[in-house]
Amino acid sequence: MKPGLRSIYNFEHNLQREGMFYFGPYEFNVPQELIGGSFAQAKKLVFAKKFSSSGLQRTFAEKAAVSGDWNVTALLTEHPALDEPSVLMPDNPWVNGGFDLSLILSLLTGACVALDKDSPPDFKLSPALPIVCDDFFAKGSKVDWTLLPAMQAAGGGDALYALSLARDSQEGVVKLAMGSAALDGLVSRWHSTSGENRYSPEVKDKIKFALQSFETNLTNAKVDELLIKDIMSRTNNLSSNSALSKLTAFLSMFEMYPKDAGKDVALRLKFFNVLRNSVAHTGVLRLSIAGQPDVTGRVAGAVAVLLQYICRVYIAKYLLGIVDAKIEETQQVVKKFFTTGKLFGNDIITEDYDAYRQRLIDHFEEHGNLDL
Repeated sequence: MKPGLRSIYNFEHNLQREGMFYFGPYEFNVPQELIGGSFAQAKKLVFAKKFSSSGLQRTFAEKAAVSGDWNVTALLTEHPALDEPSVLMPDNPWVNGGFDLSLILSLLTGACVALDKDSPPDFKLSPALPIVCDDFFAKGSKVDWTLLPAMQAAGGGDALYALSLARDSQEGVVKLAMGSAALDGLVSRWHSTSGENRYSPEVKDKIKFALQSFETNLTNAKVDELLIKDIMSRTNNLSSNSALSKLTAFLSMFEMYPKDAGKDVALRLKFFNVLRNSVAHTGVLRLSIAGQPDVTGRVAGAVAVLLQYICRVYIAKYLLGIVDAKIEETQQVVKKFFTTGKLFGNDIITEDYDAYRQRLIDHFEEHGNLDL
């Protein structure tokens, strides 16, 4: 490798020919020999239209999953910020600016991207779930690196690290637990500065007065003093919004949940929250939580994807100010799940993969599109 260049691994930049581009303060070079690497891919249906002597034909094929290789896919020009202390995780002395760059590239591409790590990771590579368009890097999309301190203050750095652990784990419970940790951190930081609190000082004073009366009544009823202390210690959080209320406000504010949600929509959010909390608090996915075990498995998989999307859309669009059509599309995927119960057109509760696959094929053959 030429002096002054560093290797970036597993970065799906989607350049189709040799070139260079800037991302934040960094210059990336993609020589011809690094074009077209082998990346992890999930099994998927590929639809196509072609003209023949008999007219327009609509075809489909199923592509097998690909495990992918750990290869250099771009070269990064040396920059002093790469070896400076991390902005996103300033309390961690073992990471630096290069780690920050890797986290942000991973945020946008949905894959495990690393700098100067020539040995493959000790986990199976996950297929990318990008939230930016294929030409995002090629067209030199701007990312303002001066926003990183504010992003860190909003919990973005810790959230991205948790999301990376969720992405790279093969265990569904870990995906849910770490995705939930990322979301909870972001919601808590946002709520603490948003002013979105229905408990005004006047309301808090009324609650405090009522609790004093409650404590007096317990004493008059001759309840054991230690029990009274135990009971009253649990009332400290009565003057703050519930976790579900905070999450609802967060998703509504950032346009991933309708502000005028009806009963069915609110129940979906509650169910989403119950499932992720059950894993976060117990470390176990109760297979009966959505009825039959196979249904619970589908719902859990959907929740794991949604946790990634919610956090990544919030960080990319609202903390980093990135403008991209696919971020908008991903944002609507989340909102549509809560409003319809469908993820990518799949009715998660009632429809298994085989039924969804066949419905997708039938719809394409009849209508020529995938707009389920």
